[in-house]
Amino acid sequence: MKKRLVHILSVAALILFGSGCAQKQSEELRIILPPPPEDPKIFYVDSYRGEADFQNTKVLDALIGEQQKGIGRNLFKPYGVAAQGDTIYVTDTAMGLVFSIDTVNKKVTFLGDRPPGKLVLPVSIAIGKNETIYVSDAKLKRVFGFRKNGSLFFALGEKGEFRRPSGIAINQKLNRIYVVDTKSHNIKVYDLDNGELLFEFGKRGIEEGEFNFPTNIAVDRKSDNVAVVDTQNFRVQIFDKDGNFLGKFGRIGDKPGMFSRPKGIGIDSEGHIYVSDAAFNNIQIFNEKGEVLLFFGGAGFDPSKFYLPAGVYVDENDKIYIVDSFNARVQVFQYVSERWKKEHPDEYRKLKEYDTEKKSENLE
Repeated sequence: MKKRLVHILSVAALILFGSGCAQKQSEELRIILPPPPEDPKIFYVDSYRGEADFQNTKVLDALIGEQQKGIGRNLFKPYGVAAQGDTIYVTDTAMGLVFSIDTVNKKVTFLGDRPPGKLVLPVSIAIGKNETIYVSDAKLKRVFGFRKNGSLFFALGEKGEFRRPSGIAINQKLNRIYVVDTKSHNIKVYDLDNGELLFEFGKRGIEEGEFNFPTNIAVDRKSDNVAVVDTQNFRVQIFDKDGNFLGKFGRIGDKPGMFSRPKGIGIDSEGHIYVSDAAFNNIQIFNEKGEVLLFFGGAGFDPSKFYLPAGVYVDENDKIYIVDSFNARVQVFQYVSERWKKEHPDEYRKLKEYDTEKKSENLE
C-alpha cells in the first residue's frame, strides 16, 4: 500500500457496476479500491443480512432493508463479527443472539439462544482453537465460550470481575484471551485452558498506556502485538503480547488519520490496521507505524457505503468483515495481499485489467 493513495481514494473512486441492488459477485457486482490504473488493494466480495440472503430477497433499498431488519433470521442491530471458514458469526445487541451464517450451505443458526449461556447483550466475538467461539456479554458482565454446535463449555466473570466487558481477541499461539473492560479502562488477559487471570494492564487517563473507555481490540498474528481502540481518547494504542506499550496513533479531528467515533479494529497478515469510525461512516487503513494509507466508505446503503460501522475482523486469508450496523448487514472485502496475488493470479490479472470506461458506459 502506498501512502499517496489516500489522496485518490474517495467515494467517487469506487468502481461499481450492475444494479443498485446487492448482488453476488458472480452477478458482476464489482468494486475495486483504488480504481484502475492504480494497483488494486481491496475489492468488495459480498454483503450478508441473514436468511434474506438465501431467499432471493436481498436488496439495498432503504425501505426494504428496514422491513427485513430483525424479521425471521435476519440481523437487526449487529455489532461484533468474526469468521471461520465459510461461516460468519455476528453478535446482535438488540436480539441478544449470535448469528451463525453459513454462506455455503445457506443456513442461519444461533448461539447463546438457550441456557446455559443464554446471552442478553452480546458485544464482541472471537474464534479460538477447534472452532470454538467466544462472546462477551456487556449486560451479564461475562465472557462465554461455545462449541460450534452451540453448547457452552467456558465462562469468565465472577461477580465484580468485569464492569463492562466489550472487545475480545484471542492469541491462539499463546492460548490467551484479551478482554477489554470498558468501564474499568483496562485490558484483562486470561489463560484459555483454565480461565486464570494472567495479568491486566491500563488505567483511566490520557498518557501512554492509559485508556478512556476503550472498546475493541485485535491481535496481530505476525507479531503477537495487540491494538486497542482507545475510543474516548480518539486513538489506537499498540502493546506487545504482555501489555507493554509500544506506540499510538490518531487524535480527534475530521481529516485522514484522525478519529471521531472509532469502533472496530482488525489487522491483516501484513500488519495493516483497519479501524471503523461510526461518525465518518468509513474505514481507515494504517501501516504498522500508524501512518494512514487509504480509506473507504461514506454514508449510504450501497455496497462499500456504511451507516454506523462497528466491528471489524480480518481472517487468516485477509478477508475483511465489517459490521454495517444501521444497515443491518456485514460487508465483506478482500485485501489483495502479496500472498493472495500468488494464490489467485487469474483473479488478480482480471482486477488489473478491468475496463472501467466500458463499465461506466454500461451504467449510462
